[in-house]
Amino acid sequence: LRRKRNTQSAYAFFKRLYKQFGEPKVIVTDKAPSIASAFRKLQKQGLYSETEHRTVKYLNNLIEQDHRPVKRRNKLYQSLPTASTTIKGIDALKGIYKKNRRNGTLFGFLASTEIKVLMGITASEEHWSETLF
Repeated sequence: LRRKRNTQSAYAFFKRLYKQFGEPKVIVTDKAPSIASAFRKLQKQGLYSETEHRTVKYLNNLIEQDHRPVKRRNKLYQSLPTASTTIKGIDALKGIYKKNRRNGTLFGFLASTEIKVLMGITASEEHWSETLF
């Protein structure tokens, strides 16, 4: 990302994105005119020919809403490393407790079981740990 949010920086960003990840089906951005003009310029060059560019506010806002509780907590911190460490921890815990991960195993093990093993929770302490996990 660059300091200025102009067509040139958007063009460079989209070109890097295409080179690294290939062509996506959909790109969701805000309604900045620089982004739209850079996207059209790349389409004229043959890149992003099958990609749909959406500028609907609520679609882009889903990501922001997911981090709303983190942003509230982040205001309390004075240093960037402390805030970064906390956000990484919160995101890791969110991933563990997501409903689709709770009952299934994505990697052949349950995350909650692995945490119990790492914490050294024994079978006698299992009942107590059920309230945590």
